[in-house]
Amino acid sequence: MARKLSLAFLAIASPLMVALFLIPWPWAQSVFAVLVMGYPVALIVVAVGRRGGVGPLGLPLLALLVFLEACAIGMLLLRGHVTDAPWFGGLPLAAAIQLYGLFLTPLLLVALTYALTFDRFEMKQDDLDRLEKIGRRPGAED
Repeated sequence: MARKLSLAFLAIASPLMVALFLIPWPWAQSVFAVLVMGYPVALIVVAVGRRGGVGPLGLPLLALLVFLEACAIGMLLLRGHVTDAPWFGGLPLAAAIQLYGLFLTPLLLVALTYALTFDRFEMKQDDLDRLEKIGRRPGAED
Protein backbone atom coordinates (compact mmCIF):
# COMPACT_ATOMS: atom_id res chain seq x y z
CA MET A 1 0.00 0.00 0.00
CA ALA A 2 2.76 2.46 0.95
CA ARG A 3 4.66 1.66 -2.23
CA LYS A 4 1.59 2.27 -4.41
CA LEU A 5 0.91 5.57 -2.66
CA SER A 6 4.51 6.63 -3.14
CA LEU A 7 4.42 5.74 -6.83
CA ALA A 8 1.18 7.72 -7.21
CA PHE A 9 2.72 10.68 -5.39
CA LEU A 10 5.80 10.58 -7.65
CA ALA A 11 3.67 10.31 -10.79
CA ILE A 12 1.47 13.24 -9.82
CA ALA A 13 4.05 15.42 -8.09
CA SER A 14 6.71 15.27 -10.81
CA PRO A 15 4.85 17.13 -13.58
CA LEU A 16 3.15 19.34 -10.99
CA MET A 17 6.54 20.41 -9.61
CA VAL A 18 7.77 21.27 -13.11
CA ALA A 19 4.69 23.44 -13.66
CA LEU A 20 4.97 25.09 -10.24
CA PHE A 21 8.66 25.78 -10.80
CA LEU A 22 7.78 27.89 -13.84
CA ILE A 23 5.10 29.96 -12.06
CA PRO A 24 6.64 33.07 -10.44
CA TRP A 25 3.96 33.51 -7.74
CA PRO A 26 4.91 33.00 -4.07
CA TRP A 27 2.11 30.45 -3.43
CA ALA A 28 3.42 28.29 -6.27
CA GLN A 29 6.92 28.39 -4.80
CA SER A 30 5.53 27.38 -1.42
CA VAL A 31 3.61 24.41 -2.82
CA PHE A 32 6.72 23.44 -4.82
CA ALA A 33 8.85 23.47 -1.65
CA VAL A 34 6.38 21.28 0.24
CA LEU A 35 6.21 18.77 -2.62
CA VAL A 36 10.00 18.66 -2.94
CA MET A 37 10.34 17.62 0.70
CA GLY A 38 8.11 14.59 0.14
CA TYR A 39 10.05 13.44 -2.92
CA PRO A 40 13.08 11.77 -1.25
CA VAL A 41 10.88 9.94 1.24
CA ALA A 42 8.68 8.65 -1.58
CA LEU A 43 11.77 7.44 -3.45
CA ILE A 44 13.01 5.61 -0.36
CA VAL A 45 9.60 3.96 0.13
CA VAL A 46 9.62 2.78 -3.50
CA ALA A 47 13.17 1.44 -3.08
CA VAL A 48 12.61 -0.48 0.17
CA GLY A 49 8.96 -1.43 -0.28
CA ARG A 50 8.30 -5.14 -0.04
CA ARG A 51 4.90 -6.70 -0.56
CA GLY A 52 3.39 -3.21 -0.58
CA GLY A 53 4.75 -2.10 2.81
CA VAL A 54 7.97 -0.82 4.30
CA GLY A 55 7.96 -2.92 7.47
CA PRO A 56 9.98 -1.56 10.39
CA LEU A 57 11.12 1.44 8.35
CA GLY A 58 7.63 2.95 8.34
CA LEU A 59 7.98 4.97 11.52
CA PRO A 60 11.46 6.38 10.76
CA LEU A 61 10.35 7.31 7.24
CA LEU A 62 7.24 9.00 8.58
CA ALA A 63 9.41 10.90 11.08
CA LEU A 64 11.74 11.93 8.25
CA LEU A 65 8.80 13.19 6.17
CA VAL A 66 7.32 15.21 9.05
CA PHE A 67 10.74 16.65 9.89
CA LEU A 68 11.49 17.66 6.28
CA GLU A 69 8.06 19.25 5.87
CA ALA A 70 8.48 21.15 9.16
CA CYS A 71 11.85 22.46 8.00
CA ALA A 72 10.39 23.57 4.67
CA ILE A 73 7.47 25.32 6.34
CA GLY A 74 9.85 26.97 8.83
CA MET A 75 11.99 28.30 5.99
CA LEU A 76 8.89 29.52 4.13
CA LEU A 77 7.72 31.38 7.23
CA LEU A 78 11.10 33.09 7.48
CA ARG A 79 11.12 34.14 3.82
CA GLY A 80 11.80 37.85 3.58
CA HIS A 81 12.76 38.12 7.26
CA VAL A 82 16.11 36.35 7.26
CA THR A 83 18.07 39.24 8.78
CA ASP A 84 15.31 40.08 11.30
CA ALA A 85 14.97 36.50 12.55
CA PRO A 86 17.03 35.08 15.42
CA TRP A 87 20.34 33.36 14.81
CA PHE A 88 21.18 29.75 15.61
CA GLY A 89 24.60 28.14 15.55
CA GLY A 90 26.22 31.22 14.05
CA LEU A 91 23.76 31.39 11.17
CA PRO A 92 20.48 33.17 10.50
CA LEU A 93 17.65 30.83 11.47
CA ALA A 94 16.59 30.12 7.87
CA ALA A 95 20.14 29.16 6.90
CA ALA A 96 20.50 27.05 10.06
CA ILE A 97 17.27 25.22 9.23
CA GLN A 98 18.55 24.58 5.73
CA LEU A 99 22.01 23.40 6.76
CA TYR A 100 21.27 21.54 9.98
CA GLY A 101 17.69 20.53 9.30
CA LEU A 102 17.64 19.69 5.60
CA PHE A 103 21.14 18.29 5.30
CA LEU A 104 22.78 17.05 8.48
CA THR A 105 19.81 15.69 10.43
CA PRO A 106 18.28 13.61 7.58
CA LEU A 107 21.73 12.33 6.68
CA LEU A 108 22.26 11.12 10.24
CA LEU A 109 18.70 9.77 10.56
CA VAL A 110 18.86 7.79 7.32
CA ALA A 111 22.39 6.52 8.00
CA LEU A 112 21.56 5.41 11.55
CA THR A 113 18.28 3.78 10.52
CA TYR A 114 20.06 1.91 7.73
CA ALA A 115 22.82 0.78 10.07
CA LEU A 116 20.41 -0.36 12.77
CA THR A 117 18.17 -2.30 10.37
CA PHE A 118 20.80 -3.60 7.93
CA ASP A 119 20.72 -7.18 9.17
CA ARG A 120 16.97 -7.39 8.49
CA PHE A 121 17.34 -6.49 4.82
CA GLU A 122 20.58 -8.12 3.74
CA MET A 123 20.62 -11.23 1.57
CA LYS A 124 20.94 -14.35 3.66
CA GLN A 125 21.99 -17.84 2.57
CA ASP A 126 18.34 -18.97 2.61
CA ASP A 127 17.48 -16.20 0.13
CA LEU A 128 20.32 -17.22 -2.17
CA ASP A 129 19.29 -20.91 -1.98
CA ARG A 130 15.69 -19.99 -2.82
CA LEU A 131 16.86 -17.94 -5.84
CA GLU A 132 19.06 -20.80 -7.01
CA LYS A 133 16.12 -23.22 -6.66
CA ILE A 134 13.91 -20.91 -8.72
CA GLY A 135 16.61 -20.73 -11.39
CA ARG A 136 16.68 -24.52 -11.71
CA ARG A 137 12.96 -24.89 -12.46
CA PRO A 138 12.10 -26.17 -15.91
CA GLY A 139 11.29 -23.27 -18.20
CA ALA A 140 13.07 -20.76 -15.97
CA GLU A 141 15.78 -20.24 -18.58
CA ASP A 142 13.44 -18.56 -21.08
